[in-house]
Formats: sequence, C-alpha cells, structure tokens
Amino acid sequence: MGAIFMTTSMLKIFACLLMLIDHMGAAFFPKIIILRMIGRLSFPIFAYLIAIGYSKTNSFYKYLYRMLIFAAISQIPFSLAFSKQVTIHNFSDFLRFIIGRPYPHLNIFFTLAIGLLAIRIWDAVVSKRFKVATVLGLGIIAEALCTDYGIYGVFMILAFHVFRDSKNKVVISQFLIYLLFNVPQILFYVYTIKNVSIDFVWFNQALSLLALVFIFRYNGHKGKDFKYLFYVFYPLHLLILGGIKMVL
Repeated sequence: MGAIFMTTSMLKIFACLLMLIDHMGAAFFPKIIILRMIGRLSFPIFAYLIAIGYSKTNSFYKYLYRMLIFAAISQIPFSLAFSKQVTIHNFSDFLRFIIGRPYPHLNIFFTLAIGLLAIRIWDAVVSKRFKVATVLGLGIIAEALCTDYGIYGVFMILAFHVFRDSKNKVVISQFLIYLLFNVPQILFYVYTIKNVSIDFVWFNQALSLLALVFIFRYNGHKGKDFKYLFYVFYPLHLLILGGIKMVL
C-alpha cells in the first residue's frame, strides 16, 4: 500500500474533526481524558496551515482581517461552549461573559491572527534583535489576553514558517517550543501542590507533537476548495455545543 499524502483541504477536515472531539470532551466529558488527548493534535495542524496560508496568500491584510472578523464572530459561541453558567444582569455582565470571567479568555482565532502577524514581522523586519523583541512582545500580548495556547501557540506558528524547508528543524523547533512553554508549568504544579498524583493529563500536550506525522504527509496541493471550512465550522460547532450545554 502506497503512502497517503494529504492536501490542504484534507488537513483542514482532519484538524476540524480532531478539534470537535477535543471540544466535546472539554464541554461535556472533562473526565474522559482520551478525548482531550486526541484533541491535542488539532492545533499544530491549524498552526501549520496558517504558515502555509501566509506563503500562498495574495493579500496578507485580507488574510489578517478575515482572521480578526471571525475572531469577533466566534467569541460569543466560544464563551457559550466553555464558560461556566453566568447570570447576566447588565451590559457589564454581558461584556465579562463575552471575554471570559474572571479573566479574559479569547478564542483560537485571536492566537492565529497574532501568529500570522508574527510571521509578517519576522519577514519584514531586518534587525534580528528588533524582530525577536517584537515577536516576543506579541507572544506576551497573546498570553496577557489569555488567548487559546497563548505565547506557546504564537511561537509554534512562527516556527512552522521559519523552519518550513527542513523537516528535521521543524521537529527540533517544535519539541524545544513544547519544552520551553509546557514543562516548567508542569514541574511548578507538581512541586507546589501537595499529594498531587501524576497521570497522563500532565503530558497531554506532548501528544501534539504527533501531529507532525500528518503534517509531513502534506503534498503541497490545495485539494478541493474549502477556503471557508474552518472559518465557518469553528463558530458554528461552538454555537451548537453551547446551545446543547444551555439546554442540559
């Protein structure tokens, strides 16, 4: 049997299915860890597709605006799906519900948009120090706004772009980024919480590295034109999950 190669469209559909499994687990079955483990493979694929999309887009600004528009559209469905039940008495309560409470929690489109901007700055800025400082600043902004995956997600997207011509460098960079942004948090939690039991939940994010197996099957072709598949699927599936959550 010959090797199976994946087009852009196939990667999008696969990542959307993985994301749906992850979000169903987060919204309804938080104790079924296997669902979250499967879901860890989705974001790296979307991050990779952002890097690919940047290299193929005819207009960076239209690409960025589209991300931001759908980030705004997706925020209420995102809050419906993942926020705890909130009683809304006034406009301030409504705003806190939209961005997440008690701290901001913004959907993945914000992370993807910031990552896309980081790629642009990395390519446009000549000074290495300035580009590193600016990209780091964008990552800190993502972390401060508590976007999904935060600074970790921004650097993952950038690394896929910077090292796109070498599979070895992609593997090494993604592994190092995982260690940099995840292991310290795990160790801090383990050593500061008494009587903590270590199980697979601590290492779920490491499974995201397995997404590289599917990413490396990308054949460079677009496939069927599903340009708006992820843009529509993301808020729509969150709205459905949020609606079911409200009914239950």
